[in-house]
Amino acid sequence: MTSVRRIAPEQTLAVRWPILRPGFPRESAVFDGDEAASTIHFGAFHGDQLVGVASIYTAQLPERPELTPTWQLRGMATLPTVRGLGHGRALLTACEQAIRDLDGALLWCNARVAAAPFYFRHGWQQIGGEFEIPSVGPHFRMIREL
Repeated sequence: MTSVRRIAPEQTLAVRWPILRPGFPRESAVFDGDEAASTIHFGAFHGDQLVGVASIYTAQLPERPELTPTWQLRGMATLPTVRGLGHGRALLTACEQAIRDLDGALLWCNARVAAAPFYFRHGWQQIGGEFEIPSVGPHFRMIREL
């Protein structure tokens, strides 16, 4: 059974660092804005074990700067041992609901190419073409209107 709850910024590193920044220093998994008052961090738990994380930040969508406020989903990751069990979906749902509760209308992310099918299955749309984030790899910008 999955439970999702808010967590402290430093708790995200237990999953974010080994999954999204393997082979890099721990500080590479600390993102600008992690400590901002408006940033919200969520953890997915399988029993008592933290198995997934996701964070949402206030951030302007580069392709549509006229839209405000917009939020960026960053650092979403689940442990490989629990993939396919609904933890990612539960995290995404929690992030989307948090934005709705804040009267937000748009959530966006830079999705790794390999993760794009997950977002498509949950109603997200790709905008623009593939681009490279140095030392991280190929991505698509994706949006979810709420």
